[in-house]
Amino acid sequence: MKKLSFAIGILSWRGYDSLENSLHSYKKNGLSNMTKHKFVCLPEYKEEGIKIVEKYNYKPILIKENLGILGGFKKLAKEMPKGPILLLENDLELVENEKETYSQLKKSINLLIKYKFIQVRLRSRTNPGEPFVGLIKYKNYWSDNFISRTKRFFRPLKAHRLIGTSTYYHKEPDKIHPEIVKKIYERFYLVPSSVLTWANLAILVDRDEFLETIIKKAEQTKSKKHINGFKNIEIELNNSWWRNNQFKILITPGLFKHNRLSHRGY
Repeated sequence: MKKLSFAIGILSWRGYDSLENSLHSYKKNGLSNMTKHKFVCLPEYKEEGIKIVEKYNYKPILIKENLGILGGFKKLAKEMPKGPILLLENDLELVENEKETYSQLKKSINLLIKYKFIQVRLRSRTNPGEPFVGLIKYKNYWSDNFISRTKRFFRPLKAHRLIGTSTYYHKEPDKIHPEIVKKIYERFYLVPSSVLTWANLAILVDRDEFLETIIKKAEQTKSKKHINGFKNIEIELNNSWWRNNQFKILITPGLFKHNRLSHRGY
C-alpha cells in the first residue's frame, strides 16, 4: 500500500491509557503505516508516556510544562512538515479497518488540497463516541415535534447555526437542508462555517493555514472561559469572525471515535 502525503500529530496530556488504546488501534487498522511522519506531543511528560510513544514508533515531542490545547497543538504543528496534517488527541480510537481508513484519508487529502478546506472532519458520523454536545443541541432544534418547531420559530439564528451538525444525525443531510449542506462525493459533505463550529477532534488541515489563520486568530481572541486555565481554540473561534468568513468544512464518513478511558482533570 502506497504511503500518503500527510503527517500524523497527537496531543497527549496525561491519559496514557487512552494514548495506548488509540495507538494500538492505529497499528491494528493500518493508519500508522500510511505515513512516515508521526508525532506525539507530550506536555508534562512522564517516562511512561515516552515508552508508549516509542513502542509504536512515533516521534515524541517533549515539553516540561502544560501548554493547554491551543499551545499544545501549536507546538505540535510547528514540529510537523508542511502540507496536510492529521491532528488528534490521545483519546481518539480508530474504528474503521485499513481499507476504509486508507480510502477516506486519500480522498480527504485530495479534497483538502483541491478545495482548500479550512478543515476536514474525520470523527465518525455513525460511531462518534461521547460526549457530543452539538448533536444534542441539533436534536433539540431540528427534531420533528412541536417543541423543536417552537424553538426554531423563536430562535431562528440559533437554529440556523446548528444545521451543519445534521451531517452527524441524518444519513442524507443534503436532502434535509439542501440550501446549506452540499454533497460533493458519496458520503462526503460540504458545509460553511456559518453553520458549524470549529472542532479539535480528529481533523485534517493544511499545516500553514492552521498556524497562520486558526492558531493566530485564537491567540488574538480574548475569552473568559478556559480549560485548566488555557485557551482551547474551540471556545475562541465560536464567534462572528468564524461564522462570517464562510470557511469551507468537509464532513467525511469518519474514522475516529472519542473514547477517553480515564479522567484527566477536565
